[in-house]
Amino acid sequence: MSPADSILAFDDVHLVFRGGLRAPVWALRGLTLEVPAGAVMGLLGPNGAGKTTAISCMLGLLEPTVGSVHLWGQRVSSTTPRHGSRCGVLLEDTRLPPFLSVDAALRSTCALRGIEEVAAEIERVVALAGVGDLLTRRVAVLSKGQARRVGLAAALVGDPPLLVLDEPSAGLDAEARIEFETLIRTLRSERRTMLIASHLLGDVEATCSHIAVIVDGRVALAGRALDLLEEARRGQASDVHVDASCAAQLDASAIGHESSRFPGLVLIRCPLSDEELFAKLASLRVVPRRVEPRASVVSLYLEATRKEPAA
Repeated sequence: MSPADSILAFDDVHLVFRGGLRAPVWALRGLTLEVPAGAVMGLLGPNGAGKTTAISCMLGLLEPTVGSVHLWGQRVSSTTPRHGSRCGVLLEDTRLPPFLSVDAALRSTCALRGIEEVAAEIERVVALAGVGDLLTRRVAVLSKGQARRVGLAAALVGDPPLLVLDEPSAGLDAEARIEFETLIRTLRSERRTMLIASHLLGDVEATCSHIAVIVDGRVALAGRALDLLEEARRGQASDVHVDASCAAQLDASAIGHESSRFPGLVLIRCPLSDEELFAKLASLRVVPRRVEPRASVVSLYLEATRKEPAA
């Protein structure tokens, strides 16, 4: 896929911050990544990996030192249009005017985006974001979770085909995070292209179709999540749990096992492949109660972040 064929493409993007007597800081070191139409791309990486910097380059807020960013095939720069009506953005530090009511803030957003049917558009985004009960409240008194949902409603004004979320659940409590993940899955079902930057693996594992892991300003791993997991699991033994009452049969057949985190089960530990183990259990009439592939988004992330960065 070329930059012209994808909605968003980073092509060998380097960015260095220089400041007086301080040593230069390379925030991006050859970032190359493409986001196909309809994908929900999870941009993973530890704090300081370059996720927010990459988004800033995409929005034309920062100019790459080397390389280029393309949106819908058009090169992005600080002097070109930023596709404001086609790209909804919710940054980690997004703040709507605190002195306005939620309704007034959304109306201002509609005006900025040239929306003519304001009442109908507010009704649509309010229903999507689940903030209908907040319209009369001032932005200043909203909780963190409420403010994030209202910010998302503002990002959805105009029904943009690309939605960019930077650390969407940062600072949210567990209940608010679950609500936000449910909302993102609803938006994903609409075939909207989304870029979600986060250092929280749960945000990405629960919502994303594609993942990209950024380490030290470059992409260490990228692709369709199911493809990456299938490749990682190929030839890899799974964690197989069976009833603890079968322990004597396992011992008699020299099949190692240990305590399971699941009550009433034991976890099998042996060098057999999945095919060999399942055949052996079938011959013993032992039924696996729980099978867990060892490869996950978490394991992919940990493997990618353990790799030594390229020179």
